Amino acid sequence: MDKLIIILTTFLIIANSCFAQSDMDSKQIEKYFDKKERKELVKIISFVDSLIISKTELKEIDKAYHKYLDLLHENAANGDLHWAFDEEMKYNFLFNIDSTVFNKIWFKSTTSRIVKTRDTTLYNPENFISIDLNNISDFVQLIKKLGKNNKYYKDFYDSIEITGALSPTIVAGFLYNHNDFDFNDSNDRLWAAVFLLTLEESVEKKVKRYLNE
Repeated sequence: MDKLIIILTTFLIIANSCFAQSDMDSKQIEKYFDKKERKELVKIISFVDSLIISKTELKEIDKAYHKYLDLLHENAANGDLHWAFDEEMKYNFLFNIDSTVFNKIWFKSTTSRIVKTRDTTLYNPENFISIDLNNISDFVQLIKKLGKNNKYYKDFYDSIEITGALSPTIVAGFLYNHNDFDFNDSNDRLWAAVFLLTLEESVEKKVKRYLNE
């Protein structure tokens, strides 16, 4: 996808979102992200909101998220794990937000020594990018805090602490139990947005794009 088109599309996605700074009202979020950083969180949520609304054609945000997650759950049950957002657009967005906020949520890896698929092996590929949750980040501490009063967040935190990543257990658990979350709530909405942005394309798809670049 042409980079200019990506930038313009990303701008329109964020501009069309209805999520505002005033919606970031969680005292828990305020503990880990200052006012300037919460503005970046608004951008992150707005970006995901508009992608979800576009995909589901539902304007009520809670219903839109639940429908989208239902689709992912149904696809996963049928063996279809192609659930990531367009990765070129996603990376262009994420790598242009404030780096401090990015690092408070994710880490970026470009250091894979060997990348293998069924029929391809790459040795020391340059700039082969992937992201995952930063398991020692403020965002993960937020999840720990939320887990004191919510069994799902407690399970998410415990799994992140053990695996150091967004594990298959977390993915399966959230997709199965998402109806117990309220995406009008800023805590749940931020979690869902980060969850969806952290989902990566398959290695096969990444390698195919890498070889075509």
